[in-house]
Amino acid sequence: MPEKQKTGTCSLIAVFSCLLALTCIASEDVMIKITKDFYSTVATREMEKALSLLSPDVVWIFHGPEDIIDYAGTYKGHEGVRQFFADEEQTVDISEVTRDFFAVAGNVVIVTGWQKGASKTTGGEYAVNWSHLFTIENNLIVKLEVVTDSAAIMEAILPADTDRGKAYYTTCAACHGINGEGNPGMHGPRLTLQGSEYLRRQLRNFRQTVRGGITDFYGWQMNGRALALPGDRAIRDVVAYIDLLADTYARDTLGGNISHGKRLYDNYCASCHGGKAEGILNLDAPPLAGLEGWYQLEQLRKFKDGTRGSHEADAPGQQMKAAMTPIEDERAMIDIIEYINSIVLPGT
Repeated sequence: MPEKQKTGTCSLIAVFSCLLALTCIASEDVMIKITKDFYSTVATREMEKALSLLSPDVVWIFHGPEDIIDYAGTYKGHEGVRQFFADEEQTVDISEVTRDFFAVAGNVVIVTGWQKGASKTTGGEYAVNWSHLFTIENNLIVKLEVVTDSAAIMEAILPADTDRGKAYYTTCAACHGINGEGNPGMHGPRLTLQGSEYLRRQLRNFRQTVRGGITDFYGWQMNGRALALPGDRAIRDVVAYIDLLADTYARDTLGGNISHGKRLYDNYCASCHGGKAEGILNLDAPPLAGLEGWYQLEQLRKFKDGTRGSHEADAPGQQMKAAMTPIEDERAMIDIIEYINSIVLPGT
């Protein structure tokens, strides 16, 4: 009989242990669901629903330099959380967010993820990993801590520095000229005409191997040069310095037919690059007038054979590659370039 009682007691303990384990698992599931519900309501901008998942006394902490990142610091209560999101939205434009991993430790849900964004004032871009630590009590979030690479966000927010850009540009001058006038012998085009937005985008493309690669020798060289710049702010620094340099214009000829080139340009190029090849910024189409003929021809060849414009992250390049379809051969390319180089620019 005692042995039976002992066995029965063990069985009862085992049952209670299983029930306790199931309760813990359910509790973890509930906490993870609360965090996921919070993310989804924030994503759909249902702020009242989001706040309903927070304790009225919630403490919200974003770790970072408060004198530079306006939304860094400690916020308290529902109104504090509202203020955090308002400050964040005013400061940065978040373009991509991923949440990779959810784990529970006691009453804390740990979430890891990745975020890409840009400063609304400087255009500086950043990509950072982050961890969110949600403390949950009585099925409400009572505390959230955001731990991320705040230095990268800070670099995106800080304005470009032309003095730093001048120092960085010393590594560019051998190919692109001391004054950004270009160097055909080094296959370096002039930089002073293409516009700051275009230059930033192309340096970022080179840095991420969206442009260049081993099939494009001179582009491959630029991959290395762009990677040597210490981050996105350095790209903005260099471009800001180039923006200070005086514009210079090419007047070379490739021996094309101007009138035929004008017909082709008006039909296939003007809608993006403008009637006077001045470029249209909101179409991501750079100015062409005043650029060297050899450089334009080199790029048209690359778009035609797919060396440029084939990367999935280069939407403007893909458009340009598609636009080359009706341009039948190199003679047509030369005619278009001859017309572009015949355009009289202000101040020339």
